[in-house]
Amino acid sequence: MVKQPKIAVVGAGGNVGAAVAQWSSLKELGELVLIDLKADVAEGKALDLKQCGPYQGFNAVYTATDDITALQGADVVVMTAGVPRKPGQSREELIGTNAKIVNGICENVKKHAPDSILIVVSNPLDAMVYVAKKVTGFPRERVIGSAGVLDSSRFRTNISLATKTSVEDIQAIVLGAHTDKDMVPVTSSAMVGNVPLNKLLSEAEIDDVVARTKRGGADLTKLIGTSAWLAPGAGTSLMVESIVRNQGRVLPCSVELQGEFGVTGAFVGVPVQLTNEGAKRVFEVELSSNEGEAFQKSVEANKELMKVADGVL
Repeated sequence: MVKQPKIAVVGAGGNVGAAVAQWSSLKELGELVLIDLKADVAEGKALDLKQCGPYQGFNAVYTATDDITALQGADVVVMTAGVPRKPGQSREELIGTNAKIVNGICENVKKHAPDSILIVVSNPLDAMVYVAKKVTGFPRERVIGSAGVLDSSRFRTNISLATKTSVEDIQAIVLGAHTDKDMVPVTSSAMVGNVPLNKLLSEAEIDDVVARTKRGGADLTKLIGTSAWLAPGAGTSLMVESIVRNQGRVLPCSVELQGEFGVTGAFVGVPVQLTNEGAKRVFEVELSSNEGEAFQKSVEANKELMKVADGVL
């Protein structure tokens, strides 16, 4: 019998974790292990998904549990666990809470799935990728943050709405930190069907697209009262798919920079080729002077958050 990839989702009882499981089920990416502190919730999510199979045409294999040792032998671990930022809560306070949660999970990943590729979705994302790499001791190829895949999807969607063109014809990427303040939507190389974006939109219209992209998470939180989950889950599932199917997709992910873009030791979103080896290659792209300055600011912001995380570990 051909072995299916084993994909563990830690925090599967939450909205984002459940969405990762949903999109991964539809694509039949492998055996799904849904882990959550609330075992009944994990089991309920798994049963609900399984009952979609007759209509959506998939036969998914699930394990649902609160037992973290179910990670054993996982090929890919998706970590969505953590608490969302509360009104009035500082980013430093959020790091203090979530760094402890991520630390505990990563100790178990290191113990039970030492050969896995770890995808971090927990926030503040770039800082949590740093925590995960430090705790696991994995090489950078196997500790990857789901950052720009979400922001770039929002960027492409906003370009589509502004240009009234198909989102499938749009090539655009968001680099830098996964925050509204420090993300860098790269407009200088954005294309619609091989047509440069500045040929289709005015400078003011492009500025509006960038602004809407940056506040995308805040807009959704205001509208639905909580953070988004369908698009984050879809983007993360795309990363999983590229890894387990060895597709070699080039996606904007948060990894440790080792000299790329003139940066060493920081964790921010950059174009990464994802294969069954993980983040096989980081690509450097040309940025405008303004984009380059914004990227460096996001690097400095990440380094400050790394210092805060160090104080917790």
